[in-house]
Amino acid sequence: MRIGIVSDIHANLEALEAVLAVLRGRGADHFANCGDIVGYGPDPGPCIDIVRGLHGWVVAGNHDYAVLGRTSAAGFNSAAGAAIAWTRKQLTANQQLFLRGLPLTSCCTPLVLVHGSPAAPAAWEYVFTLHDAEAQMDCYSESVCVVGHSHYPFAVERTAGRPARLITERSWELRPDAKYFVNAGSVGQPRDGDPRASCLLYDDRVRRMELLRVEYDVAAVQRKIRSAGLPEFLAVRLASGR
Repeated sequence: MRIGIVSDIHANLEALEAVLAVLRGRGADHFANCGDIVGYGPDPGPCIDIVRGLHGWVVAGNHDYAVLGRTSAAGFNSAAGAAIAWTRKQLTANQQLFLRGLPLTSCCTPLVLVHGSPAAPAAWEYVFTLHDAEAQMDCYSESVCVVGHSHYPFAVERTAGRPARLITERSWELRPDAKYFVNAGSVGQPRDGDPRASCLLYDDRVRRMELLRVEYDVAAVQRKIRSAGLPEFLAVRLASGR
């Protein structure tokens, strides 16, 4: 089984379609999603429909819940808040029902999925540092936790008797004596300075994880954002990956 893992699509249809094409081309036959299907971008409904059609493992993100009013958007910046208000008007009843049914955590052994942190899934915590990631490792029993939320891809490995280390390789073997904390990055709004969509491919036959970056038509999404009347900032940031 090869699992394509995505997160933080944020209603970016062009990025999602490009990522799925690459993952399928690399043999992905199952899919997992670490939340935030909607928010920021111009195609929330179509993105929900595609994710629902994958019949994979999916967890809720804070933007998914904010659109439903299940979590507060009071702490969002003005652009994010405007996108949430706009998105609420775009979704059908069935699309809202799909978001409403998403759990905060899901497991597809050896992976556990959560949007922010396994320690407090409903708190939408950000995990940015090696130290923070290592602290999270005692909060799940599976060998690998995959998250999103920060839009910044990275991976941490901890083996028995050794301090945790940041994985610098783009492809790595999952050791049987190790535990891992992996951020999938963002499909629809990368923030690590690389505008290409980010995703993961996990091959359970050889226990190998790979981080992939995928080109997509940024300009087309920018045009859609502007046409929808969403904040200009949401269009501009896509070109810089910030």
